[in-house]
Amino acid sequence: MAEFAGRRVIENQLVERDGTWAVDWADFEAKLQEADLFLLCSPHNPLGIVWPEADLRRMMELCLQYHVLVVSDEIHSDLVFHGKKHIPAASLSPEIAANVVTGISGTKTFNLAGLQASAVVFPTRHMKENFDRFWMNMDIHRNNAFSVTAMETAFREGEEWLDQLLPYLSENFDFVVDYCEQHIPKIKTYAPDATYLMWLDCRALGLDNRELHDFMIEKAHLGLNDGCAFGRSLKGFMRLNAACPRSVLERALRQLEAAVSSL
Repeated sequence: MAEFAGRRVIENQLVERDGTWAVDWADFEAKLQEADLFLLCSPHNPLGIVWPEADLRRMMELCLQYHVLVVSDEIHSDLVFHGKKHIPAASLSPEIAANVVTGISGTKTFNLAGLQASAVVFPTRHMKENFDRFWMNMDIHRNNAFSVTAMETAFREGEEWLDQLLPYLSENFDFVVDYCEQHIPKIKTYAPDATYLMWLDCRALGLDNRELHDFMIEKAHLGLNDGCAFGRSLKGFMRLNAACPRSVLERALRQLEAAVSSL
């Protein structure tokens, strides 16, 4: 999307070590020296990372050092597991808050994405006015009549939904991990600390990006997200949405097992 807007994308690729993903700090700092804007995904989608305070603070302080504005996408911040705690980037200090634009929404938490409602929190009135002017010029600045009411109701009265949703999702994650370990060992995965999405390492299947994409659709009959859509280096990965009834998830994994067995 950034490239469609005429911007040059500079990727700071996360590095993997034994299935764990981390920031390449030397590369991150080098890339900041070329950048005007840092797009942070917190918690991270698709890897399900809840950024530790030390990492988050280091990112934000480096952005201050190199005068790079931060846009922090925190849309999955209610969907956090395993005792982890989401830390809003703008909460770290007044200096950091002045350099952070935060995007939030209840659409992921409460399954309201079709209503297309969200909120953007700006550190200054001037920045908000520029943002508002941009969307008004495109005449897409209005929320629809249903989305405002639905979003307000979800945040005010949706605690019971969330209290039931989180353990169900966590059990879905464990189900997928156990199923892959027992029945599809060529596909590696893990229970994420956030989001409702799981990251499947399919590199052992020996398929290139196009082949893997076609394999999931034509052989497994599954519409997953290609890993390379989230980063040009993420070849051989797929993203699975685990926010569904367990029966649907079980059927999908049986289809995947049969497809892998046929290779």
